[in-house]
Amino acid sequence: MNIGIYGGTFNPPHLGHLLLAQSAADQLGLDVVLFVPAYVSPFKNHEDMLPAALRCEMVELALSDNRKFRGEYWEALREETSYSVDTVRYLAERYAEDTLFLLMGEDTFRDFHLWKNPEVIAGLAHLCVAGRPGHSPGDAQHAFADSAQRFTMPLVEISSTDIRQRVAAGASIQYLVPWTVQIYIESQGLYRNPRS
Repeated sequence: MNIGIYGGTFNPPHLGHLLLAQSAADQLGLDVVLFVPAYVSPFKNHEDMLPAALRCEMVELALSDNRKFRGEYWEALREETSYSVDTVRYLAERYAEDTLFLLMGEDTFRDFHLWKNPEVIAGLAHLCVAGRPGHSPGDAQHAFADSAQRFTMPLVEISSTDIRQRVAAGASIQYLVPWTVQIYIESQGLYRNPRS
């Protein structure tokens, strides 16, 4: 099988995440895309990070209507800082007969060389990069830039940060997240009181 790996904080998961994953599945011939919520990201501000269990529940809700999408909760269950190299190693062992594709946006790929052991990741999985608004392939000035496989996706400007701010301000997030995620956020009272 061709297996996509899509990691992130998913705080919350939104339609931009799903569009990237579906675009990758269509263009790269992926049989499945694994969404991997981080327990703690080494690159993100943790001030407004929901607990991993809540983010995993939202990921599960977001993926519920797509048979090619699955949640992979290994990072969250480890309860340690999440490094992609550890996850890719784990998945390479678990899916030893399959081909792995690590999915990311152009904005994330720009800093890929700063990740822990990027050369190990690149040796275990194909690096696959989607365009993002305001970013171009020339933004990545590192040794991995030429080896990445590019794919296209609708250039929607949706961010988890904006969604959290909208909820805190009492604004609508309809059409920015799957309706299942919207209902979960509203019913659980998430993001209403951002920490400062």
